[in-house]
Parts: sequence; structure tokens; C-alpha cells
Amino acid sequence: MWATKRHAGTSSVAVRQTHTAQDPGGAYSLQVHTAASASTTAYKRQIRDQITAAQPLPDGGIALQIAFVVGPRRAWPNLWKATIDSLGPILGRDAGAHEWNARDGRITDLGLHCVIDPAVGNQVTIAIRACPVGTQAAR
Repeated sequence: MWATKRHAGTSSVAVRQTHTAQDPGGAYSLQVHTAASASTTAYKRQIRDQITAAQPLPDGGIALQIAFVVGPRRAWPNLWKATIDSLGPILGRDAGAHEWNARDGRITDLGLHCVIDPAVGNQVTIAIRACPVGTQAAR
């Protein structure tokens, strides 16, 4: 899934056949693991705790790609929002903001990817790639 947000008079969504994408790298190239349910705070904490050394990217738009490796019993579309909520160390948070209220409005280019692997059971591996807009590799 690809989404791009811009100020414009109209909005649009494009749906097309999937294709293999190159790893874009980025200012942050992180990999985290969790087995918690995405509907729990434990899921967000496990992700956040693995990226706490990160510093927020500079102000401005952010290109973010998130790739999930999940078992066939996981509904991976349910993972993206909780994952982004946990990215405060990368996206930043406004002063006084709730712990899970990351500055996600800064995301102007978003790519979500998924691989289903029956061998991983309830584990979720998440590759996170983030950088200021304009510095990312082409999609």
C-alpha cells in the first residue's frame, strides 16, 4: 500500500498490482519484534522500547515505510496504526502530548508492506524505514 499526502484541490487513491520493492534505507533503518496483540498497550511499548535510542527527525515531511512479517493468523492491516502510534522517538511528540500521540501528521509518504510467513506464528517482525521527504530512494 502506498499513500502520499499533499495540499491540493483534489484527493485520489491508486490501486495497482503488487510488486517487489527495494529496501529504501533511510535516516532510520530499524527492525523490531513483538508478539503482543496490536490492540494492547504492550504492543506499542514493545516497539517503542526497541527504538528509544532514536532522535526525532528534523521538522518537516517524513517518508515512512513499514514492512511486516506476520503469520497467517495475524490481520496485518490492523497493525499499521498502532505501529505508527509507537514511533514517537522518530516522529516526535508535541509538548504535553499523550504517550501514544506521535506527530504522525508529518508523514507525507507512506508505504506499507507485508510478507506472510507461516513459520513465525504470533511473532511480528517490523522493518521501519524513515527519512525526511526528499531524501528517500525512489519507490
